[in-house]
Amino acid sequence: MQNFRYIDSVNLDSIKPKLISFNENDWLEFGYRQKTFYVHRNTQTIPLIFDDDFRMSNPTYLKHSLQFTDFLEKIKNLYIEKFGNGFIIRAILVKLKANSNIDRHIDESTSLDICYRTHIPIITNEYVLFEIDNEIKNLKEGEIWEINNTQKNHSVENYSNQDRIHLIVDWINN
Repeated sequence: MQNFRYIDSVNLDSIKPKLISFNENDWLEFGYRQKTFYVHRNTQTIPLIFDDDFRMSNPTYLKHSLQFTDFLEKIKNLYIEKFGNGFIIRAILVKLKANSNIDRHIDESTSLDICYRTHIPIITNEYVLFEIDNEIKNLKEGEIWEINNTQKNHSVENYSNQDRIHLIVDWINN
């Protein structure tokens, strides 16, 4: 698998205003990722579909997922077209704080090995750089990228004064 694979792009007009409705407590409420995985210490997460046991079936839709139902349905239809029949096993909003980074790492999980991990930048800018195995990309808002997160080192640098927000979606085939 290549480091980055462009999948498609999606209109963000329906979800960007929803991000503004989140307050600091919403972003701090779920500390699992940043407390469990040191490399994510500079991030904050709002889980939409998530289980901390990284199960491969029966995903849990959490309270904030209701705000994104239409968008997730649009993504689901696109993913069926691109990846085949399946379902979203995880969907999380991840904020990388301004002027911070996610250290180089390789994700390790059986679930991650068999799913398609995609990133959809929702709020970003030209000073946010995503690196996989020394290949660096600036992912644009609304683009959908599959990334190779389980075989190669990857990291993110946010050199800007703006928080970066991605929707990370994991798709698993039936």
